[in-house]
Amino acid sequence: MKMLLLTIVIAIPTGAGTACSAPLVVPPDTRPLGDVTAAPRECDLISANAIKIATGLSRYKASITKLGSSQHFTSCTVSDDGISAGERGLLIELLDPSENDAEDLENTRLATQAQQLPDGMGPGFAGRRKNAQNETVAFVYGWTSDYHRLLIVSIMQSTQNRDSLADATEFFRQLKPVLLDEHE
Repeated sequence: MKMLLLTIVIAIPTGAGTACSAPLVVPPDTRPLGDVTAAPRECDLISANAIKIATGLSRYKASITKLGSSQHFTSCTVSDDGISAGERGLLIELLDPSENDAEDLENTRLATQAQQLPDGMGPGFAGRRKNAQNETVAFVYGWTSDYHRLLIVSIMQSTQNRDSLADATEFFRQLKPVLLDEHE
């Protein structure tokens, strides 16, 4: 008695017309401030939403400073609409060129008792200081390896339940590739 071996091939169509494909799932943005350069933007660069989260200001005015005719970002100043001139909620400055050398920056770090930035963020430090009005300001200083460009992020300590130093560090972390790294 002979046995026949029978092979059956089943073809399952895969194509654009099938309804089996899963939708593309984009993971949620888990950064504490979201994308700090997302639209809508203030100062042509900074997310309006990130400003509101970090400062707690629902109404504010933002002004940009650009360097001469080159129109390169120099600073963004955000202040409460209701406070006097000179007081700020957020200040982001890019000094290019910076007049600070390694010794100047180390003296600033020591005077403010600031801590070095976490590994992978590049040279810099973060801390808190008091301003002329005895208000607490969280700040981050970071620079290029040749000290030519210096990025400073300062946030006035708000009364809301946020860590302004963590927020300043997050602004720096996301702005560094845009304002420092791309020009090295």
